[in-house]
Amino acid sequence: MHCGNPPWLWPGNIYRVGPKESRLGGVFWLWKNKKPSIINAMPKKIFIGVAWPYVNGDLHIGHLAGYLLPADIFARFHRFLGNDVLMVSGSDCYGTPITIEADKRKKKPEDIVREYHPRNVALFKEAGISFDLYTKTTTENHKEIVQNFFLEFLKKGLIKRGWSKQYYAPKEKKFLPDRYVEGMCPHCKNRDARSDQCDVCGRLLEQGDLIEPKSKLSGSGLELKDTEHYFLDWPQLEPFLKDYVKTRSPAWREWVKNETIGWLEKGLQPRAITRDMDWGIELPIERIPENERVENIKKKKIYVWFEAVIGYLSASVEWAREHGKEAALRNFWYGKDAEHYYFMGKDNLIFHTLFWPGELRAYNKDLHLPDVPAINHFLNLEGRKLSKSRGVSIDSAYIIETYGVDAVRFYLASIMPETTDANFSWTEFIYKTNSVLIGNLGNFINRTIALGQGAKLEKKLIEKKTEKEVIKRLDQGKNALEHTKFKEYVENMLALSNFGNKYFSKAEPWKDKDHDATGSFRKVLTNCIYITLGLQVLMKPLLPEAVKKLETLTGVSFAAWPEGDVIKNSISGVELGKAIPLFQKIDPIRIEQELAKLPIEKPEERRVRG
Repeated sequence: MHCGNPPWLWPGNIYRVGPKESRLGGVFWLWKNKKPSIINAMPKKIFIGVAWPYVNGDLHIGHLAGYLLPADIFARFHRFLGNDVLMVSGSDCYGTPITIEADKRKKKPEDIVREYHPRNVALFKEAGISFDLYTKTTTENHKEIVQNFFLEFLKKGLIKRGWSKQYYAPKEKKFLPDRYVEGMCPHCKNRDARSDQCDVCGRLLEQGDLIEPKSKLSGSGLELKDTEHYFLDWPQLEPFLKDYVKTRSPAWREWVKNETIGWLEKGLQPRAITRDMDWGIELPIERIPENERVENIKKKKIYVWFEAVIGYLSASVEWAREHGKEAALRNFWYGKDAEHYYFMGKDNLIFHTLFWPGELRAYNKDLHLPDVPAINHFLNLEGRKLSKSRGVSIDSAYIIETYGVDAVRFYLASIMPETTDANFSWTEFIYKTNSVLIGNLGNFINRTIALGQGAKLEKKLIEKKTEKEVIKRLDQGKNALEHTKFKEYVENMLALSNFGNKYFSKAEPWKDKDHDATGSFRKVLTNCIYITLGLQVLMKPLLPEAVKKLETLTGVSFAAWPEGDVIKNSISGVELGKAIPLFQKIDPIRIEQELAKLPIEKPEERRVRG
């Protein structure tokens, strides 16, 4: 029995997509007092899965740069193209970071979830993160689907019983989950490694690997004791995963592909999917045959690494149920033309390039597998690893409220850690806001609109070199976005505004405004407005607040990414409003004020950096 899941979600059922229906792809351009130009297009189905953050505290800027902002830019871009987008995520409520926080504050895990989940939701609104659904792993819907995954794997012989050693705390008289255990990594000698993974070198660790393990609760020493668990038999899935990676990885970032292949070359081992703990999704004991139940089964919970990724599917089901879109859900998860993108930090790489596709394949071979895992490296702060516990952090809500959402989105996109770790610098953030975002992009748009009041614009006045540059930057920016190259996308946007600034300064249109007998003023302003409209298109996925202002200032609103001569044809519909600043400058004095908040770096931290 599969409880309340839609029948098409059940393993073994095949959903065949019927003939495509033609439909309107969207309005390509609009302007005041003009009829819209509409074209027919078949939109793609773009599924975007965003890493599920733990709700053990407020999210810092590393979360924004690592997966939230890139996912949102990508979603906004595809909606702008006229594609059907489903972007989902939720709060990871069952990880031990939540129980650690609860123990520290002498609260229940449920209290921590109730405190931080709404705060995350509020942050996403402030940051402009446009989820179609943001949920939690504590829903009955998620629990039901996770348990169904477990039972299906058990039925197919992919789950084995086995004994393993787990860290046991004599002082607390209980087995400890991984994040309650810390010690020295045997590979890189990091002293803060947890028992299942080292965040410094990224190695997965087995029970017993840590040097000098101790309890994070009491600091007392630990011992290893035998306990029986369920294990997912990864060697059975390894042949499929090798073929999957070979087929899909050419579209991945090179370092992501290489690291994944490295895991496969080492060979996958069975991995426990249960733990001895109180907080987590229960095993469906009544539906497990008695002869297949592990010892002390009532004390076991499903391990978070196994269940959290299933949230991408369970969240999609929740979205469909809430909005009555079961047919759309089938297209996203079974449609041959669907595309699936996942956004996360590098510490989650293996769970998305191997474990999640393996789980999907094992559950139902007809479910759509991940196409592109857009994985980022980490963001550091002033050259130091982000750490809330050490005070080396910037709260996301604080920086957005203090300096503006567009300034934060722009800077983080410009330094996005796509191929290596990136560094947030307060000096660079404020410099880029004042000198690049405002001095380059904002300055060109502002002086164009300020000088262009009342100018008569005609598309025949657009010069070939201007048109060539705008088309080039739009094409290259679009291509970069399609391939999740966000820094390259920002570079193309700035290259176009830089071109506009040089064109404006060289032409000096302000000299001809009052005695324009030759029409040179109108020609220059027409070209500058044409460039501005090109920038308006490029800005839309990244700078939502500025684009709202700019649409009012130009009187032009592009409802879908303009192709061909759409921008050129919209010139005659421009009705310029009174120029207003798109962005606000930041007083450089804030640099020292923000740096003063950081704790003094300890000698051991400098040694690690060195």
